[in-house]
Amino acid sequence: MLKDFKESISKIFLNRKVDQDTLDEFEELLIKSDIDIGTAEEIIRRLSLKRFGDKFSPEKIQSVLEEIIIEILTPSEKTIKYNGNLSPLVLMFMGVNGSGKTTTIAKIANNFIKEGKKVLLVAADTFRAAASEQLEEWSKKINTDILKGEEGSDPASIVFKSLEETKLKKYQVIIIDTAGRLHTRSDLMDQLGKIDRVLKKIDNNFPHETIITIDATTGQNALKQVEEFDKIVKISGIILTKYDTSASGGTLISIAEKTKLPIVAIGIGETINDLVHFESKKFSKDILEK
Repeated sequence: MLKDFKESISKIFLNRKVDQDTLDEFEELLIKSDIDIGTAEEIIRRLSLKRFGDKFSPEKIQSVLEEIIIEILTPSEKTIKYNGNLSPLVLMFMGVNGSGKTTTIAKIANNFIKEGKKVLLVAADTFRAAASEQLEEWSKKINTDILKGEEGSDPASIVFKSLEETKLKKYQVIIIDTAGRLHTRSDLMDQLGKIDRVLKKIDNNFPHETIITIDATTGQNALKQVEEFDKIVKISGIILTKYDTSASGGTLISIAEKTKLPIVAIGIGETINDLVHFESKKFSKDILEK
């Protein structure tokens, strides 16, 4: 959470009663830790219902807070696995520029490759040549195929072609990298919707997973990103990236509480193996220690 979060809890609660003034001060601390106002109020509401008895202490507050965060996050735990009945498994990734989307795709692809699956990366970001080049570099490092189009070409047509390629080469997993876009760019958001519609015309179950990457350093703006992207294409999974930085991780609590969307994984570095499955208990303990 916020730097020196444990120390801040001690300052607020040491030798004080759990009254409204104390809770208001604690709510302010939560908000500073990238938790939005509504979620902070919900945490305070749950906290106020707890009975502390004579054993009240800052340590007890932290323990109860950890329990509350676990309660919020546990329903959002999700694992993405290959299912032979769905072959090919089609994953579509989206997110704003700089959210770590392309690197995360490489990590996910590498995990499937280690399981022995045949993976095709699809560079549907024709908006920036550098994006396709980055994905191509990753494809070489993890030794998998990539399909990309010309800069400025229609991303939906590239996605359509990837499904044709799958029939010929029997790919088991297709991972689509869409253009990084701000949620305020209506033209690019519409383009994302078009890709989704093209996939569904081929098979109404496509894409099987629509995953958004969220930069942990974004703060409370991350919640807005998720809400806006979800209006265009229904999100089925969230991956929090750059958690190895000084980011608090509080924004993920807000996203889980507000949207109830599944959380898949956490990015903890830039190397190919720096992606861990999301576990609410481990994450809750970690953010309070961070």
